[in-house]
Amino acid sequence: MATPPLDAAAALLGLNADDALLLHLRANAVYHLPNPKVVLRLRYAPGNHQALNRLRAAILTTRWLAVQGFATIEPLPIEQPVTVAGWIATAWHYVSGPAAPAPGAQDLATLLNALHAIHPPIPIPALQPLGTLRCDLTRHAAALTDRHRCWLLRRCTDIEQVYRDLDPPLGQGLLHGDAHTGNLFRDHDRWLLGDWDSIAYGPLLSDLIPSIMEHHRFGRPRSDWISFCRRYGVDPDLEHHPAATTLRAARELRSLAAYIRASHQPNVRAELDRRLTSLVDGDTATWRAV
Repeated sequence: MATPPLDAAAALLGLNADDALLLHLRANAVYHLPNPKVVLRLRYAPGNHQALNRLRAAILTTRWLAVQGFATIEPLPIEQPVTVAGWIATAWHYVSGPAAPAPGAQDLATLLNALHAIHPPIPIPALQPLGTLRCDLTRHAAALTDRHRCWLLRRCTDIEQVYRDLDPPLGQGLLHGDAHTGNLFRDHDRWLLGDWDSIAYGPLLSDLIPSIMEHHRFGRPRSDWISFCRRYGVDPDLEHHPAATTLRAARELRSLAAYIRASHQPNVRAELDRRLTSLVDGDTATWRAV
């Protein structure tokens, strides 16, 4: 991955990048700018017009949601996103609530239940269930063995064919696109939903898949999923519906893209290999977020 152009992006947005602190670097480079209190997000997507359109939709939609009273992290009231050297930059208000208690499955379910009942008067890009994976398999071919790359391409084709005929329960609507408790941020006495880079329009069931994967792939207790379902208002057995199985398979593949792009980092490489091996072999190995 190229070096994030922090100073140039901040200047285009009229922000001060002095004393910036890197919070996260994988699919995005995420910085805290303490003066003013801003989170600057940089996405490397050279020539990717879909990514740019999705981030434009994220800015417009979250502004609208905030006006409606929905608990969202808000973008700064400036002209954005901006692009520089193949990177797309967006700026958001920084929220620094207490670290404890941590958000739970019910907190996420409450927000998603409210979000899925909202219909913004804004064009939202359609869900791309595999994200940028096909592009990354070509652009970063050296990160994979021929065997793994061929297997992934075949698997992409299989999932895309099934997805075209998908008839999921819960219907279609506005999706956060990356709905897990790690994207909840404490602001005084409430949780806010942040990280809207994957905003989309598609099967509402898709926003429930990360919660299903928590116990299928990340070793969390299934009781968290049951708690989520009670708050959201669905039967926990929904996880066994054929549409849920397809969407989970798509998200598992999609999750590889960021690891492929950053596979030069040893810890990322190790997790990529773990996930690839478990998918190819069809086992239930526990994954780890890096």
